[in-house]
Amino acid sequence: AALIADEKATDVLVLTHGWNNDPAAARALYKSLMSSFGAVRSKVARARGRRFVVLGMLWPSILWAPPDDGEGGGAGLGDETEGLRALIEQQVEEPSRRAKLIALLPALETSPEARAEFVKVLRAKLPAGAVDDDDPDSAPKALRTADAETIFDAAAGGQSLTGATAGVGGAADIGGMGAFDEGEGGAAGFSFGGILDAARNVVNTMTYYTMKERAGVVGTKGIAALLNRLHEAAPEARLHLVGHSFGGRAVTAAADKTTAPVSSVSLLQAAYSHYGMAQDWDGAGARGAFFRVPGRTEGPVIVTFTRNDKAVGLAYPVASRIARQVGVGIGDANDKYGGIGRNGALKTPASLPAGALLDVGGEYAFAPGRVSSLDGDRFISGHSDVTGRQVAYAVLCAATTAG
Repeated sequence: AALIADEKATDVLVLTHGWNNDPAAARALYKSLMSSFGAVRSKVARARGRRFVVLGMLWPSILWAPPDDGEGGGAGLGDETEGLRALIEQQVEEPSRRAKLIALLPALETSPEARAEFVKVLRAKLPAGAVDDDDPDSAPKALRTADAETIFDAAAGGQSLTGATAGVGGAADIGGMGAFDEGEGGAAGFSFGGILDAARNVVNTMTYYTMKERAGVVGTKGIAALLNRLHEAAPEARLHLVGHSFGGRAVTAAADKTTAPVSSVSLLQAAYSHYGMAQDWDGAGARGAFFRVPGRTEGPVIVTFTRNDKAVGLAYPVASRIARQVGVGIGDANDKYGGIGRNGALKTPASLPAGALLDVGGEYAFAPGRVSSLDGDRFISGHSDVTGRQVAYAVLCAATTAG
């Protein structure tokens, strides 16, 4: 609040990172994005004369997946067992649970009992609120209740542990796997094949829903309260929320909860359901968890999405298979469990027609209280590629639409 007052700020950008276990990496993300803001600011006519203060949130997230150019959890770390060990060490926070899982690794490929115990240990920390078959932004109940062999079958891409088509979906489930067979999965920590690949996918899936729950808590109880205090201290300053990955969920939850006016929301490859702001997503009146957010935002809500985002794009296949959601294009717009960072905001009446993320200097038709989904295929190469000038330009255009 003192910084805002000292700088006589007219606008405050609140940046929130996603999965990350290193504050230095979050700061590097913010520094890179701020550099791009500075480079394009003169190209945004409405930004001239405004004074911006940037706040970077730091919250206890987990390194859910490696960078998009990685090879999965074990990239460069030796064989598959060592890679899985490294992933567990990254993602499992409690030392006792981490030790139990690592001790089970040598027996996973040969012992059903070891696989059952592996799933049991992972499930112990799955948030209760993260499991609901009727919520497309939640894990299916089978993730908590199905037997371990079914979980591993689904996590292996629908193949049974003996290599025959069985388990969740059976032979029909294999039909949609062409894209995965071409190597898309490994780039985001998801791959489909043997038992150790399946185990890695199970770990990533459990962590995904744990982090999704935590991001919501951070948004509703942390960021929302901060926004309230900032608005009380500096009521004339416009507040803009910018969230990457799980940070997108955190800032959307904050916008839904805060009593402070929010001038814009920018979701950069956000990791939550493409129905998150939807109305009647299922044809029976169901609403997304954040359906109120567009109507509560004084300016626009913008969403970057791209098929290049393997992390969000392939975060959902295991959940889809466990829930027996077998259809064409797993993870895409036809998938109940599809992600907003992959497909944009769907079934959202406040949405304008989806457009493209433009180069610097392009003209956007953003509108207050409306959602604009921007196809970033041209400029966003992967999940973490959100600090380029085109992204910064879109965020500044959104921030200066209202007021």
